[in-house]
Amino acid sequence: MIKKRRIGNTDLEVSELSMGTAPIGGWPVAVNSDQAQKTLNTAWEKGIRYFDTAPLYGSGMAERRLGQLLKEKNREEFVVATKIGRLVIESATGSNKFKGQDPNKDTVFDFSYDGTMRSLEESLKRLQLDRVDVLHLHDPDNHPDHLDEAKKGAIKAMKKLKEEKVVKAIGCGLNQNEMLVDLAKEGCFDCFLLAGRYTLLDQTSLDELIPLCKDSNISLLLGGVFNSGILIDPRPDTYFDYTQLDEHWVENAKKNLVRIPKDFESAEYWLNKAYKLKDACKKHSISLKKTAIQFPFANEVVASVILGMSSSTEVEENFNNYQEKIPLEFWKKIKQDNLIDQRSPIA
Repeated sequence: MIKKRRIGNTDLEVSELSMGTAPIGGWPVAVNSDQAQKTLNTAWEKGIRYFDTAPLYGSGMAERRLGQLLKEKNREEFVVATKIGRLVIESATGSNKFKGQDPNKDTVFDFSYDGTMRSLEESLKRLQLDRVDVLHLHDPDNHPDHLDEAKKGAIKAMKKLKEEKVVKAIGCGLNQNEMLVDLAKEGCFDCFLLAGRYTLLDQTSLDELIPLCKDSNISLLLGGVFNSGILIDPRPDTYFDYTQLDEHWVENAKKNLVRIPKDFESAEYWLNKAYKLKDACKKHSISLKKTAIQFPFANEVVASVILGMSSSTEVEENFNNYQEKIPLEFWKKIKQDNLIDQRSPIA
C-alpha cells in the first residue's frame, strides 16, 4: 500500500509515490498509445493516486493519454496536477524534444492572465475532466522577463482560480531553489514541484528553501530524484542535471541554465560523490536507485516523490523500491560518514 500525505493547508492528500507523465508524452523516447495505457493502468493497480502532467509533455499528448485513464475512475479517488506557462499551438515544425507526438503541434511560453485561463481550459478538455486539483506555474526561469510576467498575470489568475475553488492548490515547478525562495514569499503557494535539489546527492534546498517551506506550510513534491541518471548508475557517460558528466560538464551546465555550477563543482566532484554513495549501498546490499527513492520521505516537508514512468516494468520496479523499506541503521551510517548533509532527517 502507498501511504498518503497532505499538501500544505489544503484538504488534498497525495500518494507518496506518484507518476510523472513526461515519458508517456515522448520524453526522451517515443512511447506508443498501448504502452502508455498499460503503464497508467499498472500505476493505478499499484495504488498510485497522484498524477503530474503538463501541456508541454508531447504538446498535449500526455494530458490526453492520462485523460483516457482518469475518465473511467471515481473522481474522488485521485489527485491530478497540470501546469500553466505554455500553450499548445499549431506548428509546421513541431517539437524536437518530445518523440512520437503530433508533428504539427508545439508549445509557446505564455505567462499572461488570459493565457493562464486559456491553458487550464484546454488542459481540462484534453484530460476530459471538469477540474484539476493542483495547478503549477511551469518553469518561469527560462527568460529574465518570465517571472515578472507571471507575477503580473499568471499568478493573479492562479490565485483567482483557487479563490473560486476551480483548483484546490497552486504551486510552481522548477529545477532551482532560488526562484522558489522568492515565490514562497508571495504567500499564496501551497506546494512546489522541486526537481533535483533535495535528493540523495544534492541537498542544497536545506540551506533556505526547506526551512522557509516548513515555516510557511508549503509542501514539496519532488521530481528528479535520480538527478538525470547519476543516481541510477553513475558513470562518465551518464547525466547530472540534464548534462553529460564529461570534461565539458561545467560549460554545458551553464548553457542549460538548470544549474549554475559553483567553483568547487565539476563532473569529477559529482561522480566521486555518487561513487561513494553507490559503494555504501553495495556494502549493505541495497540498490542505489532504491536509496534515492526512499531518502526524501524522512523530511516532513516532502509530500510526494514524482517518478516518470514509461512501462509497466518501471512501475513495478519503482513500487517495489518504495515498498521495501531500508533499515534505519543504513541511514545512520551514511549520515555518520558525511555522505548526506548532516541536517537531513533520516527515517
